[in-house]
Amino acid sequence: MSLVADEGGEIARRLNAFFVPRAYGFEGGKLVWVQREGNLGEVEILERFFEAVKGREKAWLLIDAWSREMREKAWGKSLVSLEKGGDKR
Repeated sequence: MSLVADEGGEIARRLNAFFVPRAYGFEGGKLVWVQREGNLGEVEILERFFEAVKGREKAWLLIDAWSREMREKAWGKSLVSLEKGGDKR
């Protein structure tokens, strides 16, 4: 699974993208997913790509783990553990 930035737009020109932003998902060097809607946010794009590659359940687990990691970075581990399990004192 690869994530490649195309800031200069070279890949988009070669793939004939018809709107921006447009996301393409590759696995093992093969194109496996293409963004078909122009109004998706970054998380929605990643979620749909992961669904195409790993299936819905694994995609949800991955997005949940990523979300938890981002909350830990923003709030700290102690607050995130309180969020799920409550105060264990």
